[in-house]
Amino acid sequence: MCQIPDINLEDLGEVKLKCYQEYLKEKLKLLFPNTDVRTEWNAMRDERALNIYSPRVDVAVGPFATHQRHEFEYNEMFRIDSIRNFVERLITYNRDNLYLYGDFVEAATYDNAIYQNLNARCFMAIEIENEVSRKHLMGGAINASALGRLGVVIPWTDDKLKAFVRLVRYLHYLKEADKNTFNTTNLLIVTKEQIHTALADIIRG
Repeated sequence: MCQIPDINLEDLGEVKLKCYQEYLKEKLKLLFPNTDVRTEWNAMRDERALNIYSPRVDVAVGPFATHQRHEFEYNEMFRIDSIRNFVERLITYNRDNLYLYGDFVEAATYDNAIYQNLNARCFMAIEIENEVSRKHLMGGAINASALGRLGVVIPWTDDKLKAFVRLVRYLHYLKEADKNTFNTTNLLIVTKEQIHTALADIIRG
């Protein structure tokens, strides 16, 4: 288990992913003191009888809707100033990242993002992607978006950032071409530096 009291912005690139997961969990617990925050959350653990795929989410913020929906609780969480401000920062970062490569995809507004996935399994599902294939990137993005009221993907490198943006653009193209696709309105692409800054600013108040 990693014992990391804090990580400086300039040190992020040297941190091992497992340690970063624990670090991110501890920071999120400061922002979400009244709910559970877990790493490697087994999203479908209680559905084993169905014999279905059960993804593990890198970092997840509850409450966890494994036996009942928590739509009302999630709506109330968005009313908390610190959480709303944090989410607004992430939405702004996502827009900036998408528009690095043009405006083919219109970035989601705050209301569009938070009301896209009402029957979510958790409040926020975060996937951190580094040395994985593009197919794994797609799986991580879909899991985050499908399971979280908000899905967040954290590309570890500039190359992975570009890959995530290209993925969202591809899915948007499929929609425009009237082909089967996946709705990523609630999916936010945020770099490790951006989420680090957002958490630090909001927690510091």
